[in-house]
Amino acid sequence: MSFSQKSRAVMDNWDKEEFKKIHHPDYMFIRETELVTLDEWTDRMEKWVFSGNFSKDTKERRKTSLVHENEHVTELRWEEEGDLITHVVLKKKGLAWRSIVNRVPLEDLEEVII
Repeated sequence: MSFSQKSRAVMDNWDKEEFKKIHHPDYMFIRETELVTLDEWTDRMEKWVFSGNFSKDTKERRKTSLVHENEHVTELRWEEEGDLITHVVLKKKGLAWRSIVNRVPLEDLEEVII
């Protein structure tokens, strides 16, 4: 089972310990202004799931696409609130090791000519 499949299964049937198991002990989520540890990230994800927003958010953005995945990296992409979101997960020993999210306004993408 791939990381993206494991991650989805854990989120659909939330289990804090299983969530931690698919992440490397040195995991960090990289934000623009901070680094978030595995314990902090797990707590944030648990709050999101229990708030009911995970279910609501995933129903609204069913168009999440797996752009690429191999033993080193997983790249996911979706639209949310007028932005294109790209989530990249780097892996170490098959576990999520570092994650970063990029948010680009859709209107900015329209200016780019390919």
